[in-house]
Amino acid sequence: MLAYKKKLNKKQLQIKVVQSFEELNFHANKWNQLTFEAPQQLPMSSIAWVSSYFEHYLEDDESWACLFAYDGDELVGVMPLVIKLRRLLGFKFALLGTHRSAQTCSIDLLTKQGEENIVIPFLIDAAIEYFPYQVGIIFDRLPENSPTIGVLEKLSGFTLTEELDSVGAFLRIRDNFAEYRGSLSGNFRSNLNKASKKLHKLPDVKFSFLSENKATAEYLTQLIEVEAKSWKKDAGTAIIDSPTAIAFYQSLTQRLSNAGFLEWHILEAEGKTIAINLAVRLKRLILIWKLAYDPAYSKCSPGSMLLEEAVKLACESEDIDEINLMTDHSWYDNWKMEKRLYYNLRLYSHKPIPFIFGYLTTSTYQIIRSCKYKLLSLSRKIFSFSQS
Repeated sequence: MLAYKKKLNKKQLQIKVVQSFEELNFHANKWNQLTFEAPQQLPMSSIAWVSSYFEHYLEDDESWACLFAYDGDELVGVMPLVIKLRRLLGFKFALLGTHRSAQTCSIDLLTKQGEENIVIPFLIDAAIEYFPYQVGIIFDRLPENSPTIGVLEKLSGFTLTEELDSVGAFLRIRDNFAEYRGSLSGNFRSNLNKASKKLHKLPDVKFSFLSENKATAEYLTQLIEVEAKSWKKDAGTAIIDSPTAIAFYQSLTQRLSNAGFLEWHILEAEGKTIAINLAVRLKRLILIWKLAYDPAYSKCSPGSMLLEEAVKLACESEDIDEINLMTDHSWYDNWKMEKRLYYNLRLYSHKPIPFIFGYLTTSTYQIIRSCKYKLLSLSRKIFSFSQS
């Protein structure tokens, strides 16, 4: 006998707006389940990531809110928002958004699978009703596989702008690791083989992949220490250089660990950690978010050795579809990673306040800025021609 699948409609949904951490934690388990199952598989949309960002990185003119859509006791949608106050012509307005930063990268709406066309418009309408003086909703760096994009493109009563933000690399996992490795360039395979021989000449070489209850927040100390030895320290971008970053990652790793999403990939030799990755595991994905290695062991390519072992284990697993690195660097090409497009979207209601003070104001500013750059470029060419 076939089970009947109930169809959602907006009338049966209830909205809950939360603006305190105590209330937020009440929804944690159900939110985690939506994150785990979501088709876009974005760990940054989890309560662990969102609440850690809200706690440590909001500016003085920013506040936050989370909108939850419930069908009875079932959580079917989550919309985390940063509210940024703006003043235009003496009036105070709010710009809403799923905020993006160096520590969040991509935050998306979450919905029950198959119910996006009902839940996302419901959340949008609720946000506009709850924040009547909003002048637009920003969706930063959404991946091309996000259901949110398709739903927003079909919304009536709104103007949507889209622009390409960037690309991010991911590795599609194959069943056969040897076949995958054989597809890499001969030169890169040779370099991996040489590095492996040098690595295994060291005493006490050990790979550790920690997950679930073994992946605790205490390993963050090792990541910070190893990263502080790398180029990131010289560039001023190491976690250790920022008390705010330290506090953020302490909160994040503890919350990810509590949710069962945290993983640590560790390579040890000579009794010390020489490479370590902070990773996150969802249903079909592993996100490698922070990679660090000790440059004193660069001849052994410890970062590459650790990544190769992670890929091997993923290929041997039957429930991992991809390893995602979110960003894009030239060395990813050595591993034959694929690229995923990410888009910035701006949604403006056709109601007078958001359309006039949001869409028209932003569009006018962009036109003026474009003309300014064109005029500057033209003046440089004229000046250069006059000097020749």
